[in-house]
Amino acid sequence: MSPGGASRGAHLGAILFACLLVLSVAAFAVERVARSSDDVVNTVELAPTLEGGTADVTFTLANPDSDVDVLIIDGNEGGDGGLVATLASGEDLAAGPHTYAWDGRTDSGDRAPPGLYALEVVLGEQDRDVKPPGRIEVPDRGHTPEPGDDPHG
Repeated sequence: MSPGGASRGAHLGAILFACLLVLSVAAFAVERVARSSDDVVNTVELAPTLEGGTADVTFTLANPDSDVDVLIIDGNEGGDGGLVATLASGEDLAAGPHTYAWDGRTDSGDRAPPGLYALEVVLGEQDRDVKPPGRIEVPDRGHTPEPGDDPHG
């Protein structure tokens, strides 16, 4: 290889490396922007179990929303994620922290059967629904099914 060819190859390698570095930084920046724009519901705290008949659900809204639903859904692995209980429907919530208590009952008034349950926050004005991580466990402590209870959650 001629001395000029080796120099061009090294120069081309340096340009390629610089391009890859710039693209990596740009991809990281785009990911951070996408992630921060998805933080509409943050600082979520779920009581890990239904203790004393209630479980507290606390979350912080990054922005106000005039049409918020706060729902308890099936959180069992392989479950359908179906609606279990409505803690709030169509509420006008300011930005900031909000706390609700779930009494362990379904919308029909029956006790929720033992299992795992999750939070879903539907932001109607922002046309978003958020299912943060975490589960509330309803333990099997002598649960006696009531008429109409679904044994599978």
